[in-house]
Parts: sequence; structure tokens; C-alpha cells
Amino acid sequence: MEDVPYGRILREGWVVIVVLAVFGAGMGWLVTKMLPETYAATSTLLLRVDSTEASLFERNQFSLARIKSYPPLVDSPEVIDAVRDDLDLDDDEYPDRDIRRMVSAENTADTVLLVVRADAPTAQLATDIANSAATHLSELIGETENDEDDARYTVALDQVLPAVAPLAPISPQVTAITGLGGIAGLALGAIVAVYRTTTNRRLRTISDVRRSSGLPVIGQIPRRSRLRQDANSGAAVAYEEAAGNLVALAGGGVRTHVVVPATGDAMDDEAVAGMLEAQRLIGATACVVDTRESHVKGRGRTLNEVLEGEPISTGEEADAVFVADDPIPLEKLVSELPDIIAAMHEDFDVVVVLCDPGASALIEKLVGPGSGVIINVKHNSTSATDLVAVTTRLRVMGVRPVGVVMLHTGSRSLGSIAESWRISDRDPVLAGTGGSHARSD
Repeated sequence: MEDVPYGRILREGWVVIVVLAVFGAGMGWLVTKMLPETYAATSTLLLRVDSTEASLFERNQFSLARIKSYPPLVDSPEVIDAVRDDLDLDDDEYPDRDIRRMVSAENTADTVLLVVRADAPTAQLATDIANSAATHLSELIGETENDEDDARYTVALDQVLPAVAPLAPISPQVTAITGLGGIAGLALGAIVAVYRTTTNRRLRTISDVRRSSGLPVIGQIPRRSRLRQDANSGAAVAYEEAAGNLVALAGGGVRTHVVVPATGDAMDDEAVAGMLEAQRLIGATACVVDTRESHVKGRGRTLNEVLEGEPISTGEEADAVFVADDPIPLEKLVSELPDIIAAMHEDFDVVVVLCDPGASALIEKLVGPGSGVIINVKHNSTSATDLVAVTTRLRVMGVRPVGVVMLHTGSRSLGSIAESWRISDRDPVLAGTGGSHARSD
């Protein structure tokens, strides 16, 4: 079973994780603003029992036993109606059912304290209801427990801690809900990041290429910046490094580079210009022959003219890119192009031939001593399936590609290519085909 690439998941998905975590926290905060606020205020009453006959201990025991029966009385009609009258509350807006839901009372265990609590949409209303309910509950207890004809004992509920306006609502709990939203977003982001990485078949790293095809990576070419021209030096260095890596893997005698783009976007005008510049930097002249129907921009003679017998050289060999103005049958390319390439080697040290993956007959005809096949892929665009299909097709034909060039990678990819090579990546057959075409100066 393949290990889960946690480091890669975090590296590729941290933006998704952070965005969803922030989004979840933001949604949690918005939910708290949509929920109605509730404020709570409490008023504390103390039960006092006076008696001319009972001892202090007896009065204390009576108080502890008696106060447990008082909390339900806060919902009595006498208290509810009195609260509504005190605060001048509308009967339709605040019916008995709603006021009972807003008011509660609780006896603290093993004490003679009775805490009356009121929950209301505003701090002032909660305070007023708590104080009013405490006052009228005290009056109700006094009227119920005391007898004017019997003065041996007196029961009174005294308000010792009046309710004060709360500073903050008890609900919704903004911090808790916002935190839960952030945690939910973080979890969702992690799930999305894991799913994207484990199911993503697009080629992003050297390991992806190696795992899919078993081939080494020759070069990683970063994207060119359209805004900062001074940042494009990395691409030139990458092309030069790729040219040097090709010599290291295949030897210096490979003068015909058969480039097979795994997908249509894996070769463009910038890549062609970069390949030509790389050969110039290592001291070699080069030209490009694009045999594909969707070809790059041509410079110099057209491929049709060359096949018809026109001279190859126009005096501008450094920028020679041969493309077909009109479609050329594959049979004609198979029969005539090898001789044309041999003639081109009289004017150019290196000839780069671009072929469609499906042009098996042409690729097979071009492969031979002094030639090597290179597969081009586009970073985060070409899928592993595309690369596997091209690699398998070539291997069935008996062709061993030299390696893979990755286009449009990140600038930080430079310098990590040779570390991924294996001893078996160097083709001894290609490496022994002859001396280098590059100048030694």
C-alpha cells in the first residue's frame, strides 16, 4: 500500500485549508450575527424565618426544607401578571407563556438563597424582569406563609442582591460558534486537500514522472513572466541545464533530438526558442523541424519547401524552425524526412524534430544511432495517464526514451533534477554513439 504523501498534501493544499478555515470561521461569525441575542440577569433572595418559640437550629432546618418548594412559584399567575403590569408589557407581544419561559428560579443547594433569573432580548429588560419577579415572588411568599392571627413565626424573602444590567449576551456564544466554524472549515479543507492530492493524476513533481513512467527528468523549465522580464533568467538557466543533463544521460553524440509532446500544450513557441537558445549557450547550432499539424510558429524555409528540394539554409540558421504550411502525408514524412535531417546535419549540430505521439512510423524511422527520444510534459496540466500512454507506445516499439522535460514548473524546482537520477538512467548505447557536438571552449 502506498504511503499517504502528507508533506505533499500540505504543500499543495495549504491554501485550500487556510481559505476554508477562514471561510468557516467567517460563516460561524455571520451565523452569530443572524441569531437573536439573549441577556440574562439574576436577583438573589434570602429566606428569613423569625420565631418567638423555635430555636435557631429549628428555624434553620425549617428554612432549608421550606425554600426548596419556592422556585416553582415564580411561574404563578400572581407573579407573571404583576411583572407584566410593572413593566407595562403588551399582552399580545408578551403572553404568559413567553414570560414564564423568560423567568426561572433556583435554590442553591444547602442554602436559604433563591436566585431568580430572567432571560430577555435586551439587557435592561432582563434586569427589570428579574427584579420585578423577585419582588412579587417575595410578596407572594409573605402573603402565603404568614398568618396575621398567628404571630409565633414570620417568613420573609428579602432581596439581598438586586439584578444589574449584564454587559454581554449569554447567547449566541460568538467565540465558540466562530471557533467551531473555523474547525469545521479546517476539517473540510483537510479533506479537500487530501482528496485533490490523492486523486490528482496531473504531473507536478519529479516523483510523479518517475512513478508514472520510470523515466528520469531531464529539465524543469519555469514559466516565463510577462510582467517581470528580469525574472526570466531562470528559464534560460533551466534550458541550459536541460541541455547539459541530456548530454550527461545520453552522451554528446546525440545530434537528432526526437521530441514527443505527451499533450498538445506540452510544446509551444517559448519552448522552441528556449531549446534553440540552450544549444547556443553550450556552443552548438540547432534547428527545429515540427512535423505536427498543430505546429509552432515557423522561421525560415517551410518544411514543404525543403521536401520539394529547396535549399535548407537561408543564411539565418540560428532561427531556423521548419513547419508545414500545408499538411504533409505521414507516408511522405516517413520516406523523405530522414534524408532531409541527414542533410540538415551539414548545417546544424543538432536537429530537433517534434512529432505527435501517434506518429509511430515516423518516430521509429527517425530513431537510430545518434538520435534520442525526449518526452515533453506540461507541469500540472499533462496527466500521468497521458505520459504512461506515450511511454508505453514507445516501449512497445522498442524505443527507450532518454527522459522527460517538464515545462511551466515553479522557479524553486531548479537544482533538484540530478539528485533524482539513478545509475540505470544513463543509456550506454546512446552514450557511446560518439563525441560531443558542443564546443569545448
